[in-house]
Amino acid sequence: MEEAPRRSSTDDFAFSLGIDVGKTALELALHDREEVVARTTVSNDPDGHDTLVSWLEDRGAQPEKACICMEASGDFEKAIAQRLYEEDYRVSVVNPRRIKGYASSQLQRTKTDSADAALIARFGQREDPRPWEPPSAAESRLQELTRARQALQKEKTRTQNRLDEADDEAVRRAHRGLLKEIERQLEDLEEEIEEHVEEDPKLRDRCSLLDTIPGIGLQTAAIVVGELGSPERFESARQAAAYAGLVPSHHESGTSVRGDPRMSKVGNGRLRRAMYFPAMTALRFNSAVKAFGDRLKERGKETMVVIGAAMRKLLHICYGVLKSGRPFDPSLHPGT
Repeated sequence: MEEAPRRSSTDDFAFSLGIDVGKTALELALHDREEVVARTTVSNDPDGHDTLVSWLEDRGAQPEKACICMEASGDFEKAIAQRLYEEDYRVSVVNPRRIKGYASSQLQRTKTDSADAALIARFGQREDPRPWEPPSAAESRLQELTRARQALQKEKTRTQNRLDEADDEAVRRAHRGLLKEIERQLEDLEEEIEEHVEEDPKLRDRCSLLDTIPGIGLQTAAIVVGELGSPERFESARQAAAYAGLVPSHHESGTSVRGDPRMSKVGNGRLRRAMYFPAMTALRFNSAVKAFGDRLKERGKETMVVIGAAMRKLLHICYGVLKSGRPFDPSLHPGT
């Protein structure tokens, strides 16, 4: 049986369900075109997901009548998004910054899970966010492999720190042994990532494009592809940077409080961290990023501000390369 096409606009739906996602619970608010008509809370596990689907059906909010919106919430949203997608609902998973901006525009000051769910429902119905689609099996496995590698790298840093701080030789010997084992596992994982990328044509093509960017190696390219997914998920490079938490956050109040812009850090921390060392390399060897960094230094910006801006610029370039399907061309970034 051929799958029916998914609806392209939230205007087609009588209901909008907003889900405030937590680690253990899902707060639900069902909104018609005027107001919230039903609320409830279910557990964020398979039983709770079954209850959610039944709850929607009991209220006449079948897939052809209801769209669903939720925030990206540290992967806690993935299972319920997948389940609702499989039930043929139109699901949108939105960057929390967009919801926060919408709340400000609505002058919402109440901050509770129930109020958040209602706000997300209104946002989903009125703002028509892009529909979510699950990653392919190859993309999911790449993400799993790259996340395991990042976890091992973090553990390697911790172990090295403990080794540097230890005085007792027996303790140092134990840490050296553990460090050697972690390094062996890292080598195995990196080899596995390379083989997995090579085996899948789409992953291979995307990583090969990113590999043309000075500062981006294969392992970083694999993280970008695994965490960012298809560039079609985003309408602009700025949206992709916001997803990684790399957009500046301004701190102003009246005329007396004027803090320097800081990185928002609201978003995908794995993707954000993956940009740090490549950005430092790009500031030296990537002509587009180097020119951008030099301009910021001339304006007296601090080192960490420059690095943060370079991380954002580098991710913009990654997005542009993936979106266009063309290798990096420094002539497209003159004097940036």
